Amino acid sequence: MAGYTLLQEEAYAHIKEQILTGALQEDQIYSETRIAAMIGISRTPVKDALVRLNQERLVDILPSRGFRLHRMSEDDIWDTYQVRTAVEGFCVVHLAHRKDTPEGQAAIAELERSIARMEALADAPLDQLWQEDLAFHSRLVAFSGNQEFSQLFESCNHRMSVIAKQSFQSPNRRQAAIGEHRAILEAIRTCTGRDDLTAYGALRTHMEASRDIVLREQISR
Repeated sequence: MAGYTLLQEEAYAHIKEQILTGALQEDQIYSETRIAAMIGISRTPVKDALVRLNQERLVDILPSRGFRLHRMSEDDIWDTYQVRTAVEGFCVVHLAHRKDTPEGQAAIAELERSIARMEALADAPLDQLWQEDLAFHSRLVAFSGNQEFSQLFESCNHRMSVIAKQSFQSPNRRQAAIGEHRAILEAIRTCTGRDDLTAYGALRTHMEASRDIVLREQISR
């Protein structure tokens, strides 16, 4: 990325991968010096990488102590769902308007296969279901061909993962979420051009159901 040195990029990529793969744990404080030693570089590019990750709300920097994984707040939850609804809301309408094109038909077929895999994974380990859920939404965004949307979507992935996994732990949420994905797909398929808000509404219903479960959990803590 322009503006960053190779060492800064190396530190950023290493720490972010550790976060996204779950190698770093919540509520544990990590030393910049230790991370730098693990990568084999000085502390300066690690500090620079942590500033970027803090801006992405992936870590909290603790002056003179190190850093820890960012703790999701109510504002984080609201912000994440608003960004997702704005981006994916456009994308679902975009696909609905192009559902009869060869590209649209191919995308719809992929979404159908994704839902079938989710149904097969309804009782599987949580990470497997979440990965298929993510694949469904990624396909929606990818169909738009908008790189800015894809980057925004990717920047939310870690927060989305934390939120979705909390949501899926709610009783009956897995089956309900799968049904909401099918409702989104059916709204895309049946769009006539005059009712594209139906597809947007199906997506928003799905987003708000998950969001509200997680917000209730957050408030009850």
